[in-house]
Amino acid sequence: MCACAAVSLVLAFSGTVFGAVSEGQFSVSPMIGGYTYDGGQHLSTAPVYSLKGGYSFTDHIGVEAGLDYSITSSKLVTDKDVSIFKYGVEGLYHFMPDKKLVPFVAAGFGGYNMSGPSALVSRKTMGFFDYGGGVKYFLYDRLALRADVRHVVANASAFEYTLGVTIPFGGTKGEVKAVSAPAAPKPVAKKPQDKAKTAQEVPLKRTAEEKLAQKKAAAPAETPVPAQQTVKAAVEPAVKALPAPVVVTPTEVTDTTFNMQLVSIPSACYTMGDPSVNALAPHEVCLNAFSISKVEITRELFQRFVESSNYVTDAEKNGGCYTISAGKETLNPAATWKNPDFYQSKKDPVVCVSWNDAQAFTTWLSRSSGKKYRLPTEAEWEFAARSGGKQEKYAGTSNDADLYRYANFCDKKCIYEWNDPSQNDGYWSTAPVGKYAPNGFGIQDMSGNVAEWVQDYFAADYYAASPKMNPKGPSAGTGHSVRGGSWRSQKNELSITGRGSAETGTAYDNIGFRVCQEP
Repeated sequence: MCACAAVSLVLAFSGTVFGAVSEGQFSVSPMIGGYTYDGGQHLSTAPVYSLKGGYSFTDHIGVEAGLDYSITSSKLVTDKDVSIFKYGVEGLYHFMPDKKLVPFVAAGFGGYNMSGPSALVSRKTMGFFDYGGGVKYFLYDRLALRADVRHVVANASAFEYTLGVTIPFGGTKGEVKAVSAPAAPKPVAKKPQDKAKTAQEVPLKRTAEEKLAQKKAAAPAETPVPAQQTVKAAVEPAVKALPAPVVVTPTEVTDTTFNMQLVSIPSACYTMGDPSVNALAPHEVCLNAFSISKVEITRELFQRFVESSNYVTDAEKNGGCYTISAGKETLNPAATWKNPDFYQSKKDPVVCVSWNDAQAFTTWLSRSSGKKYRLPTEAEWEFAARSGGKQEKYAGTSNDADLYRYANFCDKKCIYEWNDPSQNDGYWSTAPVGKYAPNGFGIQDMSGNVAEWVQDYFAADYYAASPKMNPKGPSAGTGHSVRGGSWRSQKNELSITGRGSAETGTAYDNIGFRVCQEP
């Protein structure tokens, strides 16, 4: 009956969540419980205090060292106490490390010292081995409730039962990140061709050339950037080689007002676009010198802006932020930058901010620093992402199998059905900025983590009319361009030539931004 109850408990709480136990992870577990002796010993049941330290070799297999302390009463000498120090090491096997409730089994060995008034217990040292199991219930990726039971086999055999918490750190999970509350439901199964569909508030027509290019593409269907018309980057070889970019040497600078690192890029020309998609026709673009933030704007800096200016975001005023629910983008009234549908550390990129919010931030940043800040144009963003116009697929690499080193996308930790089980970037949602390898300009997270607002209005056919010098996009439109792909995108969406758009006043849990500074 107990076994049935335990199985029922596991099934009830073991829905898919966010990779709580992971390879390379350390943990500390303070616990308290009881010690009940199971033989003819002269020792009474007593409380036990335990501290365990662990390390995970893989998502499933780990090791844990522990120290227990207990004071019990001896039945041989009335009202006298016996102190017990128990120390040992155990191997642990976690059955479902990527679930919210993680059951495990354990076995190990060690020794304990007994100190008391009787000659039978005074300074007595004995060895033991133990076996048992337990569960860890993760409230957050970095905090779990824990319950353990062990049978300690020794001269003074006993049952040990404890409750406490486990605090993991390090490993592939990175910094503190809580389990989603509420968690996004697992998407409903769809036909393969439907995976790329998403809610579009203002659908834009696709050109015949784009449709033809998409039919020819050999890669899996992409999941679009929210509420946007996606102009997909080609996955087949270029029709002709583009000219080699002029070598540009950037320099790193720091805005000391906000301790913000930027990459300063000199004036240069490059070939923007993708030769295999007519709407992305390659064309020469020349840019004046500019600086771009090395990482995306964090929650910490955005909070500083909000508190300083008493700013209220569009999501807070207009009914929430778009998140994924049942496989579809849905306006979530409870989601804002303060509390999207997942926990974020202060170093995570801010999300659930509209283009209007990003504009307000750059205005505040300019006023506070005395420098001129704005969002990057599409041409500036692509030039920076491509490390000066290099013909790379992603920001820093063209190797699909190596993408997890450069970008946070929908990998094996991702909870959505379009995830890629072949790669593990370490995060199921947003990652703290700057966690991944930089591109050739030393800029990070331009592919993945969060998609990024840019300055331009969006038009699918803009490249055909784009001026050569400092293009700034169409003069008007209903939405603004979004670049780079995000934590919930398939890897093909992270292409540095791909384009998308979203309405100016809407906010999404996978769109943030970075900033530019003019000389």
